[in-house]
Amino acid sequence: MKVGTKGKLILAAVAFVGLLAGWQGIRYWWYHGYSIGERTGILRKMSVKGNPICKYLEGELALSGNGIAQPEIFQFSIDDHSDANPVMKDLRAAERDGTRITLHYRQDLKSWYRCTPHEYFITSVEKMPGTPAPTPKP
Repeated sequence: MKVGTKGKLILAAVAFVGLLAGWQGIRYWWYHGYSIGERTGILRKMSVKGNPICKYLEGELALSGNGIAQPEIFQFSIDDHSDANPVMKDLRAAERDGTRITLHYRQDLKSWYRCTPHEYFITSVEKMPGTPAPTPKP
C-alpha cells in the first residue's frame, strides 16, 4: 500500500499530537501530588478570583508565629470551590468563627492547565480541639 504526501502529513500530525499528549500525561503523573502536608493557623481570607471563563478560590492562612513579627501567610486554593463541596463548607465556617484550623494540602507542581497561580490545594480541614471562639470587641 502506497501512502501519498497528504497521508504522510496526516500521520505526522497524528504522531506529533500523540507524542505531545503522552508527554503531558507523564508530566501530570510526575508532578501531581508532588508533596502532601499540613499547616496550622487562622484563616484570614477567602475569595473567588479570575475572569468569567476561569474562576478559582484563593485563601490565606496566617500561620501561628511568636506574636512579635508579622505572621507568615500560606496561600492556597481548592480543586472545587462550589458550595456543595464539604471542604468549602468547612473553610467558610472556619473563616466565620476565626478559630485555629489545620489544613491538609497537596502540592501540584508546574500545572500550566490550571487557572490558579498557587500550587497548594486543600484536601481536608481539621478544627483544632479546644480552640475558644474569639471574644467580641465592644
